[in-house]
Amino acid sequence: MSTTIIIGNIFSLCAMISDSISGTRKKHSEILAVQIISQFFYSASSLVLKGYSSTVQSAVAILRNFAAIKNIKSKLIEWILILLGVVLGVVFNSNGLLGYLPVVANFIYSVSVFIFKSNEKTLKAVFVVNMIMFAIFNAAIMNYVGLFSCVVVAVTTLFSLIKSAD
Repeated sequence: MSTTIIIGNIFSLCAMISDSISGTRKKHSEILAVQIISQFFYSASSLVLKGYSSTVQSAVAILRNFAAIKNIKSKLIEWILILLGVVLGVVFNSNGLLGYLPVVANFIYSVSVFIFKSNEKTLKAVFVVNMIMFAIFNAAIMNYVGLFSCVVVAVTTLFSLIKSAD
């Protein structure tokens, strides 16, 4: 395994650990702050593994979390950030059709959060699709830690969704 793949997967592992830590925080601002750190690691991982369309999605997520921490509640800013992710994702895509997966996944999930923010089941279903798209992309760029993480999150979310339907 090449050094680049190992380094990219180490960054991805750091992202996964920091995501786990964010789940232990109680304050909204602390959760977002730790997620900024995880997005930095996701961005670094994608950059090292040459998944540039994913790199810019993480960079936009960092901006989005900063806006949320600063309590900026503007539909215009939200839509600008969504469109920025799409435009930059398309411009920096270096992985052909697979490179569009992170762009489409983030776009669908972000729009769904606006439209279905109070519908837990729909958000979970969209999140499962998001994780599947990222899993495929991670496999393509040899981000094995990210692939594993996405599969685990997709499966646990799917089980939660199925269980809540009972």
